[in-house]
Amino acid sequence: MLLRPMVTARLVTQPRACTVIRSYKVAFVALFVGLLVLTVFAVSVNTYRHATQVSLDLSADILAELSAKVIAETSARFEAARDIAEINALLVREQGLDDHQALFRLFGRQLSLLPELESIYVAGPEGDFIQVRSVPQKVTRLIRRQGQPDGRASQAIERLIYRDADFAPIAHINGDASYDPRQRDWYRQALAAEGLQWSAVYPFASTGEPGMTAAVAVREPDGSLVGVIGVDISLSSLSQFLSEQRIARGGIALILGADRQLIAYPQSIELRQAMHQGRDRSAPAERAGDAPVVTQAAANTGLPRVDDLGASWLVDAYQQGSQSVRISAINRVEYRLTRTAGQRYLSQRQAFPAEVGDGWELMIVVPETSLLEFARRLFSEAAVISLILLLAAAIAVSFLALRLFQPLKRLVRNTELIREFRFADVKRVPSRFAEIKAMDEALWKMSQGLRSLEKFVPIDVGRRLIQSGKRAEPEAEVRELTLLFTGASDLASLCEALPPARITELLARQLDIFTNTILRHKGTIDNFLGESILAFWGAPVAVEDSVDRACQAVLACRDAETALHAEWAKSLAPGEPAPPLNLFSVHHGRAIVGTIGSRQRMSWTAIGDNVALGWDLHQLNRRYGTRIIISGEARQQVADRYWTRRLDVLPLSSGARKLEVFELINRRDQMLSPEQLEAIRQYETGLDALLEADWERAEALFQPLADRDPTDLAVALMLSRCSTRDACFWPGLAGPGDDLLAGPFAARAVARSVLSLDAPSPNGTKG
Repeated sequence: MLLRPMVTARLVTQPRACTVIRSYKVAFVALFVGLLVLTVFAVSVNTYRHATQVSLDLSADILAELSAKVIAETSARFEAARDIAEINALLVREQGLDDHQALFRLFGRQLSLLPELESIYVAGPEGDFIQVRSVPQKVTRLIRRQGQPDGRASQAIERLIYRDADFAPIAHINGDASYDPRQRDWYRQALAAEGLQWSAVYPFASTGEPGMTAAVAVREPDGSLVGVIGVDISLSSLSQFLSEQRIARGGIALILGADRQLIAYPQSIELRQAMHQGRDRSAPAERAGDAPVVTQAAANTGLPRVDDLGASWLVDAYQQGSQSVRISAINRVEYRLTRTAGQRYLSQRQAFPAEVGDGWELMIVVPETSLLEFARRLFSEAAVISLILLLAAAIAVSFLALRLFQPLKRLVRNTELIREFRFADVKRVPSRFAEIKAMDEALWKMSQGLRSLEKFVPIDVGRRLIQSGKRAEPEAEVRELTLLFTGASDLASLCEALPPARITELLARQLDIFTNTILRHKGTIDNFLGESILAFWGAPVAVEDSVDRACQAVLACRDAETALHAEWAKSLAPGEPAPPLNLFSVHHGRAIVGTIGSRQRMSWTAIGDNVALGWDLHQLNRRYGTRIIISGEARQQVADRYWTRRLDVLPLSSGARKLEVFELINRRDQMLSPEQLEAIRQYETGLDALLEADWERAEALFQPLADRDPTDLAVALMLSRCSTRDACFWPGLAGPGDDLLAGPFAARAVARSVLSLDAPSPNGTKG
């Protein structure tokens, strides 16, 4: 093994010329300390040169992530406005504009949930207008227009109701109704195109702050107009949002539009004096929801430009950005380094989605000094830490070696246990080292996987295969085996009564009990034949008391099944049948056992005439009404330890000898009643008389047994033979009128190839 030299190796190639290292531990400590010194020296040299670049790249990546977050949250605000508009459009299409109170309550609730929205309204095709706005104070506005009968201009009324935080009315005011939404750009823009439309930026009347309107036309299925829904979003809320972002010390985030416009900027940013004088935020403007009447006014948004910024380093970051583009080495993010008054600044720009703003982009600018402050402090601390590491290297490596090599010894032990198939003795090896944990995890999974192999391959077979180190090839040998078969007596009725999932559940419980019982008695599970089990003793390891073990196992299976049926009788649903009782057989004889199959797929199993005969004995239980049948060969080895009843004598195909079959009743240490013993003796005496063709005497012995127990099929079968004067029948070949046996036996070819076919066939001819 490769790990064993780690404990006892001596690395000696030329003893007279090289130093002898008596332990890998010493080599490990020396190598580790040397590498640590070289590493500290290399890190000290390269840190100074690369720390700045790494910090900048990392900062650029962080700024890129922050930019993506800001863009996503900003886009979410616009998406919220879009969603509100589309939801309200659906409601207005269904309910119309008549119930303005319901619309007031709806719009008011929506503004309470989304404070970044300033106003929500709907305009009708006749000039009606229903609006709720939240800034500077929550107010509802209603404009109704009614046409005159003589065709004169419509008469309009306007009512404004100021409301408190709970939407309760405070004051009622009548307006002049001079506002006509049909003359506004947002209204016309919504009518001119399909779907939701965003207006250009314009100043709101209520606050003087710039904003935008999302508008969508609501139409009937026939195309007639129901109204136009509008939602106002203020850009001042975006500025407030940018002010709340936590950027590096001194960092600023700006939202820029096309033509160098400042869409949103933190409230702490100062603009040049000329801009303050040229832009009076308290100047009269249109009412909320009033986009400019003419398109020319839309161009006059009143927004400041980048050149109006009071901080020159922000202006330079915008103007010089295209000349100093860099790519971070970590996430390949673009960023820019600009210089103003001898100070460098890092900026990062990302574009907004087109549906938020055409040509909008987010720019974040951070002074380089705030980004490199931590890196420079880290570089100073690194020198001190390096010295401490060098002084503590010897102690640390010694402890490391102890923690490393001790688990390795235990891992070696686990590999030896796995090789010996002693999976229960394999223990986990705890360690803080990833490599040790990985090795332990791999060995543990391998042991559990091989342990699972026990469910498919006998453990002794797997152990021999691994220890041989050879590739599995088809090969077999002849062994003396004791075979045990199990199988349900009437599975067809259960399949008709229960669904497949329930049948599988019940049978799995039963098969688990049988499997554990057989393995506990050192049996080898060969195969599961549907609900049946084939197990044997004598391979791959020879067992002297194989028949005794098989008999103990089969009686234990019978007793366990009895207990299981008693449990099912209490737990099964009303009307739900329990699985039928199992039938068992035990036979002893020579068979071929080994890896049987093709080179691509093999199975470790047993084959031969005795295997087929064992299965036939299992099926004979149906004919004799018994639970357990053992052959004469098996009974001969355990006759003094078990109670048996000699059931019958059947001819084998060779004709040289006959096959005795016995019913296995119980162990000798479990006493039978005198009546049972007398019944066994009388049955066996009657069988002797029948085999001697003394029909009257045999019938005289069997008849009292039949009267005493009419359910004993074996006695009924013997009486049937007495009446037909046939000494021996083979199942399925009893001739006309023999209907005691049904099912697969008449068509089973295995019985015909093993046992004699000299008995009459079902159609009266010889087989």
